[in-house]
Amino acid sequence: MAQQGQMNASPAARRLHQIVASTVPRPVCGGNHLATLSCSASNVVDLEGQAISRFTAPKIVLLQGSRGVPLGPSEKVEHVFSQRGLQLEIVTSVDQIPADTEIIVTTGATVGSEVLAKAPRLKLVTVALTGTDNVDINACKRRGIVVTNVPAYSTDATAELVIAQVISLLRRLPQCNKLVSDGSWACPPQDDLQNKTVGIVGVGQIGLRLAELFKAFKVKRILGFPERGEPQFSSHSGMYMDSLAGLFLEADIICICTPLNYQTQGLISGKLMQLLRQDSILVNVSRGEVVDESALAELLQQGRFRAAIDNFSVEPLPAHSPLRSVPSESLLMTPHIGYQSVSSLEKRLDIAIKNILAFLAGQAFNSVSGI
Repeated sequence: MAQQGQMNASPAARRLHQIVASTVPRPVCGGNHLATLSCSASNVVDLEGQAISRFTAPKIVLLQGSRGVPLGPSEKVEHVFSQRGLQLEIVTSVDQIPADTEIIVTTGATVGSEVLAKAPRLKLVTVALTGTDNVDINACKRRGIVVTNVPAYSTDATAELVIAQVISLLRRLPQCNKLVSDGSWACPPQDDLQNKTVGIVGVGQIGLRLAELFKAFKVKRILGFPERGEPQFSSHSGMYMDSLAGLFLEADIICICTPLNYQTQGLISGKLMQLLRQDSILVNVSRGEVVDESALAELLQQGRFRAAIDNFSVEPLPAHSPLRSVPSESLLMTPHIGYQSVSSLEKRLDIAIKNILAFLAGQAFNSVSGI
């Protein structure tokens, strides 16, 4: 009867039975139960990775670097790893990386030639971010090192931050807070979102979510660039523009959501930003290198428009950055918090661990290295 149950089971269930049999001394259920066992292929890969980890105990290192970016919502990420059958060691500098490291998890720390030289046995780099510009992917490919990322874990959190920043600037919340703290009760004129034209540069997952949220606020128009042919964008009343300059001329609020690559580095130039009006708002939740920060600081000092920035070309923001001297009435800065909601960090940690377990099981979840 047990054999008949195994024959009727799904491939995923049979694989799960093999994994359980290899890790548990006695059967935890009969074959009849196996036939009705509900498990997804991803769960089986997860369990298989845990089983392999128990036998091989790969050296896994979290390279935190100097930015202090959290991997998860809790400081006890080692405990979360151990619950999934993995042992994690946390280091804060390249010098601390053990020579026998096989897997590196990075939350933004650079993984380049120096790190690769310190880890001759490295097999996997798990980037606990969506963007992978902090990793030398070509160097990893030459060494046969797999690189994975964590896509779309913070779409809602980042889009909601943009809405919060825009409303904060429109309603002049920083100034109002300071005025009340200083004993005043007269706040400057404010504005609302209705009848505004919004421009979205980079209509990916975050851009699409932004279009959906802005539509709920009954904005006048939603413009996008570049053309991606996303049917969802049209369903949110979005319309693509033929040029970036055209978008800057038409939009009252411009949100930069594009990824950083060789095409987008320096995309938002000083010349482009000069097209903005005094009542315009520019929001950047893309990488800092997408925007010419020196030109941005100069234009903001002149009161040409207002801006909200969550990403900077160098993080933490250096003391000598010209952005530090821009009046708070013109610039709202946050320390790269777009992804840092509790639910986003929980999701990120879970996917990062799943990527590792899948790799150990011989799979390639979220690989960006083509290996």
